[in-house]
Amino acid sequence: LNWISYVPARKGTPLPVSRLTLGDKIERSVDFNPLELGLSEFDPRLYLTGQETESKEGESSSWTSGFFDRGSFTEYLAGWAKTVVVGRARLGGIPMGVIISETRTVEAKTPADPATPDSQERVWQQAGQVWFPDSAYKTSQAISDFNKEELPLMLFANWRGFSGGQRDMFDEVLKFGSFIVDELVKYEQPIFVYI
Repeated sequence: LNWISYVPARKGTPLPVSRLTLGDKIERSVDFNPLELGLSEFDPRLYLTGQETESKEGESSSWTSGFFDRGSFTEYLAGWAKTVVVGRARLGGIPMGVIISETRTVEAKTPADPATPDSQERVWQQAGQVWFPDSAYKTSQAISDFNKEELPLMLFANWRGFSGGQRDMFDEVLKFGSFIVDELVKYEQPIFVYI
């Protein structure tokens, strides 16, 4: 129920802007930089949230700030379509919907069909920064939800594109990709694309 704190009390009312906590400032730099850390693949949640930098013995730890206010990111739909990360966060106290691609390769599973005795669980790898049929649908669903909640949308444009494999074409990746466009056209709140 934490997501309720991000949405207006009633349709058409102002967004619930909160005070910054934990030493955050509205005008701040984003200190988390995976390139400086030598990372080609990293957890995109760290870019959104920041991280506590581990210290050596006897020294205090330091905070590396992320894009959004410290401690404000709440992910949802996490167990499904893992090549995209969606959630809600605050930027300068203002709630926003967030969509960013997973940069790492993830494992996808299709469970065995209990009605078919010879079916087996299927496990395969999905490359990061690619929209597959499930992640394209998850993206369109998140955009639709954020629009209904009257949240501004922050879309991080670190995608390589849609999967073009034969299986993905059969699984209707283009149809689900068109759902993203449809939801963006219907979006009534501000949309920010961060490149």
